[in-house]
Amino acid sequence: MIVLVRHGERADSCPKEWKKVINTDDPHLTPNGCEQAKKAGKLILEEIKDYKEINIQSSPFLRCIMTAKNIAGQIEKEELSINTEICETLYQCFFESNPLPRLMINKNPTHPYFSGIRLIDQQLKQNSIYPEELEDVNNRILNYVQNLLENIEDDQCIILVTHQRPLKSILEFFNQSTDDVDYCKVLSIKKEESTELQDCKLTVY
Repeated sequence: MIVLVRHGERADSCPKEWKKVINTDDPHLTPNGCEQAKKAGKLILEEIKDYKEINIQSSPFLRCIMTAKNIAGQIEKEELSINTEICETLYQCFFESNPLPRLMINKNPTHPYFSGIRLIDQQLKQNSIYPEELEDVNNRILNYVQNLLENIEDDQCIILVTHQRPLKSILEFFNQSTDDVDYCKVLSIKKEESTELQDCKLTVY
């Protein structure tokens, strides 16, 4: 099974937290966002009880890593992987230049934000994704999820902590509404008789 989770509330959307943002391209999670992540973790815990191997992957953006860390605490995991393939949409209208090398995890990996959990750096293609258009984002996400489906074991669950657009890409693929993709929204994809994404079962929580 593959679980996709949007990150929790970001600091630059909260007046009380905005002034604490260190990197405007990479805001941290608010205290409310941490609680949202813990709640998502409890929901996920109920869904993964029958799986023997659980892996957590996070976008390299700080808000996702912090969300993944809080989820990991709920499901008793001590490590997570950082993966560029599930990162934010890198539109030029969002970022004047490639933000990936400037992210907190790459500029200051010993910051206290990253304490208390083992981070496995699996970032690839940092210089080849930016800039991208909507079609590029959709292809990036759908191709990555399809590749996971082809290689995942039946008793394995991979949790992807990512952004709003990747969840919308999956919902659009399944012709589902994208109106409700709020903070810490959770989706799951289960293999049926085939490993093809279009033949899988999508659950929206």
